[in-house]
Amino acid sequence: MNKYTFLKIIVFCFFAFSSAVQITGCANIVPPSGGPKDSIPPYLIAAKPHDSSLNIQPKELLITFNEFIASSSIQENLVVSPSLKNVPLVDARLNMLKVRIIDTLQPNTTYSFEFGNAIKDVNEGNIATNFTYVFSTGDHLDTGVLKGTVTLAETGKTDTTLIVILQPVEKDSAIFKQKPLYYTRINGKGIFTFHFLPPSTYNLFVLPNDYTKKYDDSTKLFAFVDKPVAIQPNSDSIHLFVFQGAKKVEKKRVPNNKNINKVGVGLKYSKSFDGNNEQDLLKTLNLTFETPIHFNDSFPIVLCDTLNNKLVGFTTKIDSLHPETVIIDYPWTSQTKFHLILPKASIKDSLKNTLSKTDTLKFVTKSDATYGACMIKISGYDEKLNQVLQLVQEDKVKFSYPITNRPINIKQLPPGEYILKLLNDTNNNGIWDTGSYYGKPKKQPEIVKLLSTPLIIKANWENELILMINK
Repeated sequence: MNKYTFLKIIVFCFFAFSSAVQITGCANIVPPSGGPKDSIPPYLIAAKPHDSSLNIQPKELLITFNEFIASSSIQENLVVSPSLKNVPLVDARLNMLKVRIIDTLQPNTTYSFEFGNAIKDVNEGNIATNFTYVFSTGDHLDTGVLKGTVTLAETGKTDTTLIVILQPVEKDSAIFKQKPLYYTRINGKGIFTFHFLPPSTYNLFVLPNDYTKKYDDSTKLFAFVDKPVAIQPNSDSIHLFVFQGAKKVEKKRVPNNKNINKVGVGLKYSKSFDGNNEQDLLKTLNLTFETPIHFNDSFPIVLCDTLNNKLVGFTTKIDSLHPETVIIDYPWTSQTKFHLILPKASIKDSLKNTLSKTDTLKFVTKSDATYGACMIKISGYDEKLNQVLQLVQEDKVKFSYPITNRPINIKQLPPGEYILKLLNDTNNNGIWDTGSYYGKPKKQPEIVKLLSTPLIIKANWENELILMINK
C-alpha cells in the first residue's frame, strides 16, 4: 500500500464517520409529538371575595382561572340577578376577570353573576359553560329554583334569543313599566333555569332580549303564565307558549313623483303560472301589479274556454293585505286550456293608469299525474282538543286537515317533503289563533306541536303514512 492509497482510506473513513454523526445528531433533535388535545374549559382557582361569600357588600370582584382566558362579548353576556340599575364594568386580562359594581347593593339579598358562554380558554377555545359567581349581602344564600321550557306557539319551534322574566306579583303593571327584577336566557332546547331565588311569588313572562325588556309593544313576541309562581327549592317545570299579539304592519313605501307612472303609461304585472304558463290545480291565479290597483266594474275580467265562451263559477278580488294583487279563483280541472281576458280599462291605479291594451292570457292546468295521493292513519290524538294536522313547507302552512276517527284521504298533493304539525284548535275554526295579554280576560294562544315524522309525497303515486301521536 502506497502513501496515496493510505491517505484515500483515511479521508473516506473521516467522511463516513462525519455523516454518521450528522445523521445521529438529526435524529436526536426532532421534537416529540404533541400530547392529547386540551379539552378542559377554564375553571375557577381563586376569587376575592370568595365565591358564595356571606355578609359582604363588594364594590369589586376579582375572579381568577387556571389558565389564560379569552372573552367574547362578555359585557353583553353577563346577567346579574337581581338586576342592577347600572351594568357592572367587566375587564378580562390574562387569567383574571375584574368586575366593578357601581350600584349600592340591597341588604339580605343573594346576587348571582352569570357569564353565559362568554368565557373560554385562549388556545383551544374550550367554553366555561354558564359560569356563575354568587354571594349574599345577608347571612345565607337563597336556594330557590325555577325551571321550564319555552316554545313558539304557532310553530312549535324554539327561539334562543328570548329571555324569561320574573316580576314581583304585587306589581301587576311592572311588565309594562319596569325592567325585570330577574331574567335568564333560554338554551338551544328551549329550557330555562333560575337559581338562587328567594322564597317569594312572581309573575312569569317571556320577551325579546331588547333594551327595554318590557312589554311595551303588542307586536313583540310574548308569553305569560295564568297564575303567579311560588319559588321553592324544587319547583315543578313550567311550559310557556310564545305568541305575537298583533302583527307588525309594514308601511308601504310611497314612490316619489319621479317614479310614478304618468297618465297614459300601461300598467305592468306578473303572473303566478308555473313553468310554461301552467296553472296549479290547488292554487288561485294571481296577477301582481307594481302599485295598488282597483277594478273598473264596467269592464270586468273574464275567464273563458278556448272559444272565448265565458265560464261561470270563477271569482275575482283584490287581496286585502296586498292591494296590488288580483286573485282569480276557480275549481280548476286537469289538463284544461283557458283564456283569461283583461280588458284595457278593467284595472286602474290611483292615477287612472290602465293596461296599454286588452290582454288575453292563454294557459293550461297541470295534469293529475303531477300530484301524489296520500292516506294518513292517525292514532293517539285527543278528540277533545279539536286537533288539526298541518302540512308545512318553508315555515308556511300549505294544507290542513281536521283529525277524526277515520284516515285522512288526500287526493292531490304537490310532490315534496312536508313537516307535520298538530294544532289544538280551541275555537274549532281551522286556523291558529294568537293570544292576548291586554284587557280582560287574558287569553293564551292555541298550541302547535311539532311532529318528528315527515310526510314525503311522490308524484303520480299513492302514498301512505301511519302517524302515532305521543301525548
